[in-house]
Amino acid sequence: MTILDRGAQAQMSVIGAMLIDEQCVPLVLSKLAPKDFADGTCRATFAAIRRLAREGRPVDPVTVTDAMRGGDRYIAWCREVMETTPTAANVGEYIPMVREHAARRRVLELSEKLPEAADHAQLEALVRQMVSAASITDRVPMMTGPERAADFHRRMSGADRPQYLPWGIPTADRCVYAELGDMILLGGYASSGKTLLSIAMATVQAKAGYRVGYYSLETSPQKITDRQIAALAGVPLRKLKTRQFSEGEWARFAQAENFAATEGSFAVIDAAGLSAEDVAAHAIAHGFQIVYVDYVQNLLSPGTRASDNYARVTAISQSLKTFSRSTGTAVVALAQLSRPPKENGKPVPPSMHSFKESGQLEQDADAAFLLYPSDPNDNNSNRIFKIGKNKEGPRGQAELVFHGDTQTMVEVERNHSAAAELSARGRAVKRANRAAARREQFREAEDGDGENPFA
Repeated sequence: MTILDRGAQAQMSVIGAMLIDEQCVPLVLSKLAPKDFADGTCRATFAAIRRLAREGRPVDPVTVTDAMRGGDRYIAWCREVMETTPTAANVGEYIPMVREHAARRRVLELSEKLPEAADHAQLEALVRQMVSAASITDRVPMMTGPERAADFHRRMSGADRPQYLPWGIPTADRCVYAELGDMILLGGYASSGKTLLSIAMATVQAKAGYRVGYYSLETSPQKITDRQIAALAGVPLRKLKTRQFSEGEWARFAQAENFAATEGSFAVIDAAGLSAEDVAAHAIAHGFQIVYVDYVQNLLSPGTRASDNYARVTAISQSLKTFSRSTGTAVVALAQLSRPPKENGKPVPPSMHSFKESGQLEQDADAAFLLYPSDPNDNNSNRIFKIGKNKEGPRGQAELVFHGDTQTMVEVERNHSAAAELSARGRAVKRANRAAARREQFREAEDGDGENPFA
């Protein structure tokens, strides 16, 4: 039996089950739509059953054929369908078969339009539609009261502890219970280190076994790789850029390169010119569990005017949120923060209202991180990592030691004040040495200085 034959048989079996047992009707109506039925008679019968159910009328062969107003032809057809349906008890098995057949049919119909695409934009639009059409997930998932109670008991009594996304920052790991399907914001000022921090977070998640797709709209995959390997190897990025490293450092690069090539999955995508829908389609096609977007304001939104930043970012945020919830993909969206206002001449620390262009980002996020220098006048100072929104846990903040040379940020634990003080002293010494190196110092030679070659 061909796929088409199995699909046609499954459609008739679903209709037959509803005609045999009215209790099947709510389940089928919640899972299927008229467009899922390729057979015209099945589609018309399904539409009639749905109309009767909406009106609160009984569903049986007499009411259905009367609603279809097809005379003896439909009566004979309904009788045949009921006779060939093995049992109404298996309707739960027939439904996925109908949906799979419908998805295949829609994909095939769209594929026939590919040669007619006038340009690359139309071609990409058709491909996105094909990816969406191939999905056979539930349209409106629902859990009844007994189902929710049983699910809660199963989760609480199970031996397996829940797995939340790791971040590599103890404060976030302790209290942010983010899961696949959530949308997380990482906001920062320009040059605050949000890309650096996001690469570190993505690396931690790849080490934990997640498939990560990093969509970079500003930085090339090569530069992302350089930053990641510099951080993993603990070697200053400038040495990598100038190729001036020792044999020992080269060996550390090799170890880091081995991780990047073999451990976990951390793919970097050059996303310049992509829209949120493009990112979603690409991520679905490659099976990414966690998607990073660096950064969200740079995504395109074809349905809005480029000059209307508010509408554009709102549409992008809603699209990413829908993608994360409907596919179970965690989305980490990097975003620029507005420059802070000042009070008494001092910048005010950023808050959730600091996200630029649209309040939709703030509304859609399940959790939000904000990153900014501890000293507004020194971009080399330690960073403040602030949990600005946390739907299922407390908010808070931590101080991160910022090492721009090795592309790392390490949290300063509150009970390690001595380490924090030493780190601050070390950074102060570095700044002083750099300042001294820029100054030329001269003094007049005196007789007691020994031989003077310029005398």
